[in-house]
Amino acid sequence: MSNGSRCSPGHWQRRFFRRVPLVLGSPLLAIASGLLTPGLAATMGEAMPAPQPMFPSVSPPGPALRPAAPAGPLVYPLADYRLTVGDILYVIVANVPDYSGTFQVLPDGSLNLPVLGRVEVWGKTLPQVEQAITQAYAAAEILVEPRITVTMSQLSPLRVVVIGEVTHPGAYSLDPNQGRLPTVAIALDAAGGITQHTDLRSIQVRRVSADNQREETIAVSLWDLLTQGDRSQDIALRDGDTIVVPQADPTIPTARELASSTFSAGAIRVNIVGEIAKPGVMEVPPDTSVTEALLLAGSFTPRSRRVDVQLLRLNLDGTVTQRSLPVDFASAINDETNPLLQDRDVILVGRNWSAAIGDSIGTVLQPLGAASSLLNLFLPFLLLR
Repeated sequence: MSNGSRCSPGHWQRRFFRRVPLVLGSPLLAIASGLLTPGLAATMGEAMPAPQPMFPSVSPPGPALRPAAPAGPLVYPLADYRLTVGDILYVIVANVPDYSGTFQVLPDGSLNLPVLGRVEVWGKTLPQVEQAITQAYAAAEILVEPRITVTMSQLSPLRVVVIGEVTHPGAYSLDPNQGRLPTVAIALDAAGGITQHTDLRSIQVRRVSADNQREETIAVSLWDLLTQGDRSQDIALRDGDTIVVPQADPTIPTARELASSTFSAGAIRVNIVGEIAKPGVMEVPPDTSVTEALLLAGSFTPRSRRVDVQLLRLNLDGTVTQRSLPVDFASAINDETNPLLQDRDVILVGRNWSAAIGDSIGTVLQPLGAASSLLNLFLPFLLLR
């Protein structure tokens, strides 16, 4: 059907009764009936062209009517963004303000539009939504040659999962920031940062395809972002994405760069116990080595074993490994003698041989010392006899 087509009177009568809700709800009818105050009528007259045709389906082409936008930011440059549940759209139907307005994507992935009803929009881009609404209004013979404009009014938080070599793996809800979609780097930051054994070159983003029929895997190299400033690798995420951060066995210079980068955790906690000036739990940067942590804990005591220390590490599988490391404050960072620390590591500073012998003698003589103290306690009574 096109504008200006001829129809029988019965046909027009059926179309009229089909559109009674639109006519009765039209502000122009209220203005014509004198139901609005002059001031309000003048205000509404500025917001829409006059006269408004009674049958919008046969209205001649004209400039698109754009209702007043709601307060707050509206338009986002998100041509490739695919809609998800909770998104709020701003739908403009040219010359039909009663059909225009803001609509939220419902839990079933659809929009509930005036007169038309349900339109499936989940997983579609904004241009695809415009096309779907246009075709739906035309197929239902509600509008002739409808002109639809759809913009984003509000983005819903993205639900993503981060697994692998991060401090706190799990599910996260990421809020868009001023219309900018969360990226892989933002998801890693939400998960507490990466560990020192992360392979930034082989991160994977797994997502459902646009047709919702298969899973796609996108390879991401944040190492290029870190070393070359390649921001194209920090891709925007979609609702339902899973970020897989693999484990690697990097070289020590690489590990130090990772630990000092913004992708790593802000601080780690290590516990230094034994013969040290300031034992206890301390927070240190993630690029701290064993010797650097010993210096932060103060000097050795006269009882300290200064030849080596013990490094105890809790592994991901629940086991504990213990290594003996020589103490050399002039040693560079290396995995054999002066490794970088990880969260919850324990450094044990042992006793030297003289302190150990003295403590052993004290343990043996402790009962004799108690007997001597008891004898001294009763000595005055013995002298009185």
